[in-house]
Formats: sequence, C-alpha cells, structure tokens
Amino acid sequence: MRSVEITDEEHGFILMMRTMRLDQIICVMMLNNFLPKELPNKFDHIVNIINLNFNKSYEIHTIKTLIEFISMHPVYNQLFQQHSLDEMIQKYQTNNVAGSDGVNELYLKPYTIECIQCKKQLKPTFSHRSKTVMSLVRTFKALISTCVCQDCNIQIFPNFYIHNNKKIFTVESIKNDQYIYLNGNQIFEQNLLIDFDHQLVQNTVSFEGYTNAYNLKIKMIFERQNQSSSVMQSTSYNITYLNERNFQMAWLLINVVKFFFMTTNEKSITIPMSARDVDECNDFFLMIKSDLYEKFVNFWTRHQRFTRTCDPATCSRVFIVDGHQKANRLICQHKNVFDNTIPELGSVQVGCLYTPLRKASNVDHRFCQHHQPPRASSSAIYQLIDGNKEIDLDRSALIQYIDKDGSFNDELCNVFRSATFLNCSVIVGFTEQPCSEGSECKDFIWICLTRFGPLPAAMCYDCACTLKLFVEKHFGSENLKSTNFTAFLPSLSMAIDRFHVKNHKRAMCKTIMRPDHECHNGIYNAINTQVAEQGFAYLSKFKNSFRGYNYPKSTIFFTILFHLKNCTITGISPFEQSV
Repeated sequence: MRSVEITDEEHGFILMMRTMRLDQIICVMMLNNFLPKELPNKFDHIVNIINLNFNKSYEIHTIKTLIEFISMHPVYNQLFQQHSLDEMIQKYQTNNVAGSDGVNELYLKPYTIECIQCKKQLKPTFSHRSKTVMSLVRTFKALISTCVCQDCNIQIFPNFYIHNNKKIFTVESIKNDQYIYLNGNQIFEQNLLIDFDHQLVQNTVSFEGYTNAYNLKIKMIFERQNQSSSVMQSTSYNITYLNERNFQMAWLLINVVKFFFMTTNEKSITIPMSARDVDECNDFFLMIKSDLYEKFVNFWTRHQRFTRTCDPATCSRVFIVDGHQKANRLICQHKNVFDNTIPELGSVQVGCLYTPLRKASNVDHRFCQHHQPPRASSSAIYQLIDGNKEIDLDRSALIQYIDKDGSFNDELCNVFRSATFLNCSVIVGFTEQPCSEGSECKDFIWICLTRFGPLPAAMCYDCACTLKLFVEKHFGSENLKSTNFTAFLPSLSMAIDRFHVKNHKRAMCKTIMRPDHECHNGIYNAINTQVAEQGFAYLSKFKNSFRGYNYPKSTIFFTILFHLKNCTITGISPFEQSV
C-alpha cells in the first residue's frame, strides 16, 4: 500500500484534535471571534463557557495556546471563519438557481408524527410552495411539512390537525408555538404575536397602526441591510408585508384557542378552516360568543384562587359597576330587539348590535341588512351584504358620519358599554347596549353574571341610590322577579363611589349611600371605589380602533382584550393551561 505523507498543516491539525474535539475547537474560535479583545479576562470567560457547556475542566493555558496557534496560522484561521447561513441561502434563492425552491431558512414539522386516532407512525412530507415567516425584525421563507393518515382521513400540521374537514387545535399542538400557521401564505412568529399583545394592552395600539408600523420597520431594516450586504446588493429580493386582515383574524383565533385551554380542561377546540373566510369566521364567533363570555365570567370572578398580585385581605371584596359611551362604534338604528333569556326581568330592550350598511346604493344607511325598511329592494340588500364582508371598517365610508368639527356624530355611534369590575381592577363582566343606561340594564348584567360566577356581597355604582330604590320598588314584581339568581339583590350592600357621592343631594346619599357610612361595617375601607372610572378611562383610548369593529367580531375582541388585561393585572401568563 502506498504511503501518504501528511503536510505540516495537517500534522498541526491532528495535534489540535488530540487536545480537544473538533466541535469544541469550533466553539472556542466562535467565542474568540465574538468576544471583543478589550473584554477583561476574556480567556477566563471562554474557558468557563466551554467547560460549563461540555462538562470539561480545561485549563486556561490550553485554551489560550490553542487560540494563539490558530490565529497565527492563516490556513488554520481560515478553517474556523464563520459564514452566515441565512445570507448563503438568500443568495442561493435570489440568484434563481435551478431547483433552489426547496431550500429555505426554516422547516416547520408536524407537532406529532403519530396519527391522532390509530397511533400509526406517519412520514412527514414537505409542501412545494414556500410560506413567508413574519418575525419581529425581518421576513424570511419557510416550508411546512404535514403527515397524512389515509386510513383515518387525518392531516397533521405544525399547530393543528384536520379531520373530516375540521381544523382542530389540541393542548399539545398549541404548545408547538414558536411559529403559528393557520392557512394562507404567512406564518407568524410567536414573538410577533406576543409583541402585539403587549402593544395592544399597554399602548392601546390598533391592528392598522401596528401593521403599518411593522411594515415600515421591516422596509427600513431591509434597506439598511441592503446597503451593507453584498448578497442583497447583488440580487433582487422582494419584501413581503404583514397583511392587516390576515394578522387580525389569526391573532383573534389563536387567542380564542389559548383562552379556552386556559379557562377549561378541554383537550381540543375546532376553529374555522380558513382565517381568511369572513363568513366562516363570523359564524364561528356567533357560535362561541355566549360560551366564551360565560367562561370569562366564571374564570375571573374566581381569580383570587390563582392571582399573584392581589392583596388577599381585599381581593374580590366589592364589585363596581359603571358604563360609558366613549369607545363607541357604528351600529344599526333598529331599537326593537329584545332579550328574553333572563326570566327575572322579562323582555329587555337591547337594540341591534350589527353594523349599518354603508356601501350599496338604494338602501337606508342607518340600518343593517337585517332591518332595512321596506323601500329598499331585495337585490340592493343582497349587494350590500356581499360588499359588507370586510374585516375592518371602510374608513372612507365614515365620512358621512363626521361633523364639520371633525368629531363623530353619536346618533349612529351609540353603543353603550356597561362593565363590572372587582375592586382589584379585574373586569368580570361587560355588555354592549345600543339602548340607554338604566337600572334595568344594570340588573340585566348582574343577573347574567350570577348565572356564571359569584359576585361579592357589596357593590359601588355612581347611581347606586337610584338602583337601590328601583330594587326596593320592583323586587318580587314582574319587572324584577324573585328567583335564586336575584335573591342577593335586597341584601346587597350598595354605595355610591367616593368620586360621585359628593354631587348627590338625596338624604340617603348623604348617609347610608356613602361608602364610609357605619352601616356598611367597614367593608369599603381601603377599597378603591373608582376602578370603573379608571377602567373606562383606559377603554376610551381605544375609541378610534373600536369604531372599525363589526358585530360579532367586536364582542370576541373585547373578551380577549379584557382577558389579556386581567392577566396583566393578576400577574399570570395567557399561555397557561387549565388554571
């Protein structure tokens, strides 16, 4: 056998390998190139990192000698130079090399390769068309793989599975959530969704504002990189922008899934097949809105069992009710819509919550498609229903509702929102009422709440005196029947909040309706009775965003918004399950 002589460089490389494994040498040189030479005790840091990561006990002189030896010899130094895989892949893609379509920066695999039903092991298959990943600071391409069980008619995706034409999320599939894909051509990085959560809750950012800011940011980052990157300068690269409608619906659906898994012990939930199908999504929202609200009330009225921030001495001691009309939206002017689901109150006028028609001709733009006056032709109504499917309000259609001074005409924007807070600022119930505020309206809210969750034995309300008189007069009558759900009303401790009580003139308002009166036995001591006012001051910051929401999506959005706000207040993560 002919012998092969090794070069000096090869001999040196063999000696290095006898001192340390190749992967460890690579890491040493990566750290050396990354950490600045001016860093105090640089070599000590490298030794500590290597020893900790590889469970070794190298001495500093070994590492230092190795780095100096490699750095002094260009041949060895070149072997350990770092190259950007992202840039290499981008160059490969943008130079239109034949057959490069299958190479991407990310490959998303199914959350399981085991069939959901028969448990057979399945083989993942990648799609041929790449998707665009929308991350916090850039966009890039990815391929999605799926598993198919022909026997069970099941197709498994990275975040869900499809069975008999139903898209199903499970408690396990939602955990595979570094990237979220529902359908279409865009994949959402979880960090992007988290960022919007906090921008929404803390800064009251709208979907339109967020997507506009994101797209401008991505464009600027791309242009700056293009100036400094030889890959980008030598190739053409198209930017994919965040689609507001797709992002909005994906965010809503994902948060609905997280909400159900957090507030229940359910193991799976079915969502619309297409997040871009407005009709399918609206039907889904109509179907779940009552159940979603019931779970919201049941969960948050009992938050004292899991809160991490509330004072145990005062948590959930008092509930505070109020209403406002600042963050309103366009609604149908048909008033003769009644709720008959509360037998204690009989028929309660609630009005129509749907958005008025605004695009078609020969229709009354004050009313929705369900309540058009007879003069409107059926064909015109049909055209308008078809043209009213947009996710967001057509801003140009709002012009007719704006006064000369630039403010909205509230004759058409008159949704009255009532909400119930606990004294720890947690919101536990809300409703949209196109009709005006009143005691009957407040009773409607509370009786609904007591069906789903417990309320404290004391309350505050800016017109608690009027409410008390209403209860005393009507309790046990047809206007306010006595049942198990209303039995708490006569004995309910009622007081006017400290901010409004000074303006009340009734004799009762100067005595028993004051929160600090001795008849209340100190229950309102150390209680912030103005949490409702503060809550609505926060809610009013959304007034521009809320005008663009149609029913029933508006109800779903409010539920998710208040849920995320409550999570922030109580210090728990919305990613938790079965709390």
